[in-house]
Amino acid sequence: MKRLLSGAWEVICDFLYDIKCKLYHKIVKHDPNKPMRMQTQKRKDMVFYIVMMALPLLQFFIMWFSTNINHILLAFKEYDSDMNYTWTLNNFKTVFDNFLNNQELQLSLRNSVLFYLLVEIISLPTSLFIAFYFYKKWSHADKLRLIIVIPAMISSVVTVTCFYYLMDRGYPLLVKLLTGKEVLGLLVNNRTSMPMIIAYNIFYSLAGSFLFYSSAMSDVDNGISDAAKIDGATVLQEFTKITLPMIFPLLSTFIVAGAAGILIGDYGMYAFAQIGGNAMPTMGYYFTLYVTQDGAERRFPYFAALGLVLTVLTCIIVFSLRAIMRKFDPFEEKE
Repeated sequence: MKRLLSGAWEVICDFLYDIKCKLYHKIVKHDPNKPMRMQTQKRKDMVFYIVMMALPLLQFFIMWFSTNINHILLAFKEYDSDMNYTWTLNNFKTVFDNFLNNQELQLSLRNSVLFYLLVEIISLPTSLFIAFYFYKKWSHADKLRLIIVIPAMISSVVTVTCFYYLMDRGYPLLVKLLTGKEVLGLLVNNRTSMPMIIAYNIFYSLAGSFLFYSSAMSDVDNGISDAAKIDGATVLQEFTKITLPMIFPLLSTFIVAGAAGILIGDYGMYAFAQIGGNAMPTMGYYFTLYVTQDGAERRFPYFAALGLVLTVLTCIIVFSLRAIMRKFDPFEEKE
């Protein structure tokens, strides 16, 4: 009886399926002997693409274009004493003249580039080795992870304040307690202020980058590492020959994205200056310092022009660096 009912159910299902197919071909007028047209599928793909791209494009229009259009136009304006403006290119002439003659602007630009290079040269390999250490789950990895990730969990103003009191208040007290000598704080002292600021930026940058590197390393197939160990590969060879090439796309993305701030980095200088530290001029500090001064509204067109010039220079640097990174990408198809 059970076998009979099962056979009857199969006959009914086949009958209903035949009816469904006939109705479908009748509605869409599809000839089964001809290949299916791709226009319908392409139309569906285009609709899906438009829907998926609508929100990012809307966000770009609102958050970038509508926000920065006044900034772009402001660079071509010049205000008089009555705040009436005329269209001009004098702001760009002033910018290029200051690049050649203004020592403060030159020093700020040089410090921004120098800090970026020093921080990247030290923090990039350090972040990779720390991420590899956590990826291998060596001893005390969890404790070290918590210590390094703390700066990313709290405000930068808080970390700058803590660092300032440790270096400028705690260090002199510790030296006096141990040796009885009076010494200056490490941030107040001109000889040690720059190394301390670089050390702070290195430590602060480690908190964000190593998490992404560690997450990317966790996706590396363990079978590849095990095979390398069987072939006699050392830990350093495993890192350089297997792990690093496997996460190279993420690594190149971080390097290229980080280069976007090479000419506008603040490096915590404004926060150091506000709490009494010996702040060194950088481009980010240069903008913040002069834009927030009283009566700076008349100089806004100059800073708008300066921002556009720095944006163009940054684009040249970023796209050039991107081309260089693609040359070394092991996953990039070589011509």
